Amino acid sequence: MTQAHNASQLLDITLRELSQNPQHLLPLMNSFIDQWVRALGAGNQTLDDTAYELEELKQALAGGKGPQIGESLHSLAKLAKRAARETDDEAYVSRLQELAVVLDQVSAMAKGKAAQPSL
Repeated sequence: MTQAHNASQLLDITLRELSQNPQHLLPLMNSFIDQWVRALGAGNQTLDDTAYELEELKQALAGGKGPQIGESLHSLAKLAKRAARETDDEAYVSRLQELAVVLDQVSAMAKGKAAQPSL
């Protein structure tokens, strides 16, 4: 996985990696989440909520708790939908909507594998 230089690149990388093989991200998850938190910065409630939920996901991943991981991913999907509603940039709207769908799919995988902490 490559290092992103801005939120747009990070969104593209996230969509690609989650769509292809979310298991591939597990060894890099802490670094990946940190990149997102830095890219989001602060400034509005959706960004702040997303950064907070990413930290929650990091803790759930560290604990290997499938149901918590799934719930956190589902919360992030809802936040992606909210961000899509809040932006005026049409290019971001479709990518954020796609991200929400992918996050919900990965969330369902994580919840379905509660006995296996690796997602």
